[in-house]
Amino acid sequence: MEKSYLFEINFHLYRHALSWSATIHQLNSDILKRHILPRLDHASVDLDFSFCERTHTGQILCSQGAPLGTFAIPTWQQA
Repeated sequence: MEKSYLFEINFHLYRHALSWSATIHQLNSDILKRHILPRLDHASVDLDFSFCERTHTGQILCSQGAPLGTFAIPTWQQA
């Protein structure tokens, strides 16, 4: 049987001083966008992401490279 993992991810948007958490099964840009776009003023914003595998933290960036917020995966657990 294949193991699956659940990741708790914490988001923070600077402009709105908004923070929230979600549980995800995998980390990719589509999943990040699905959680972030509904909380932005304009859903048409193109997002980019940076991620450090060593610290399990990343930045949420607009397509021009300006930081919009951060995300972090403090722990992971087997489902």
